[in-house]
Amino acid sequence: MPATKKKQPFAAVLPHSNELGFFEMRFDSVGGLGANLAGQLLAQAAILGQGLNGAHFSSYGSEKKGSPVKSFVRLCGPDREVRTNSPVERPHLLAVFHSCLLKIPGTCAGLYPDSVLVLNAPDSLDAARERARLPSGTLCVVNALNIAVEEKTRLNTAMLGAIVKASRFIDPEPVRRAIAASFEDRYPHMVKPNLKTFDRGYLEAESREFPFDGRFQPVPFSRYEPELGYANAPIGGIIPNPGNTAAKDLSASRQGIFPLYHRDRCIDCGLCSMTCPDYVFVWDRRVDDNGKATQVLRGPNLQYCKGCLKCVEICPVEALTEECERPEFVFTGDVQLWGPPDALNTMGREGDPAKWEPQEGNYWTRVG
Repeated sequence: MPATKKKQPFAAVLPHSNELGFFEMRFDSVGGLGANLAGQLLAQAAILGQGLNGAHFSSYGSEKKGSPVKSFVRLCGPDREVRTNSPVERPHLLAVFHSCLLKIPGTCAGLYPDSVLVLNAPDSLDAARERARLPSGTLCVVNALNIAVEEKTRLNTAMLGAIVKASRFIDPEPVRRAIAASFEDRYPHMVKPNLKTFDRGYLEAESREFPFDGRFQPVPFSRYEPELGYANAPIGGIIPNPGNTAAKDLSASRQGIFPLYHRDRCIDCGLCSMTCPDYVFVWDRRVDDNGKATQVLRGPNLQYCKGCLKCVEICPVEALTEECERPEFVFTGDVQLWGPPDALNTMGREGDPAKWEPQEGNYWTRVG
């Protein structure tokens, strides 16, 4: 059912604005989830479809996939002009494209008491508020990853549907036209699936307003503005949010699929390690069947795996296969091997064999 089946008027009037007259949005994501395109399509629809003025721009590194991405949308009335391209520090609407980003300090900083938080998560509204530690405002939750996997699309169009619904002033029809226009030239076969993904995101998103009850405290946005020069300068060498290889987590860039390792098929040829761009495969020195010490593959450390599946393509014996994963999986620094217990040589943190239960749709749940 199209998201716009029930017609309603959408005027070019902003529900809120800051001291400069802007309604500001920020999309927090990782490279590969499509936040940059989502912001571009939303701004295009609001400007060309509703007569608003606005701007869109994004911030990300040179190798975008798996790295932090922020997409900014700034809207204002048609009688104003946008003369700033500074990052959005206090969003009226914050969209978090993967719930693991909530672990990063400052993700929800700067929210107004009545801001809207749109979260991609399989959680209930109460559980999502607990995870986001939202003091007050409107929380909108949608399982965008599940929708994207089922429709064989990317989750950004599902998030767009939830964002449009949560905003309460953006007309969904211009957004649908912008989505169709972005795909019809190069990928015409993807127009219909992405429109369906958008409609499902719009219809399946659930929201609730939470008044301030003191359960969680607001996280203010603090910008360092020196007044005394060296006298109040921060201590050098401090990195509050480190990006080194020991702390990075690329699991958020996987879009519902991951390489499943089958120990019983593996011949320890090492082609997967040579192909992997992020060196996720872990090896042990063990004794083979002939009594010789050799290197034996344990499997991929999925904390660092971004889901490119190059290892699946190059494996000559299908010891790595493309499988579904549940978005609530939490991958730690240990080697995590998800799959059938009779096909894996998986050990837990304390050295105990892992226990598994099969679920519908090629899913396996680790129960011990």
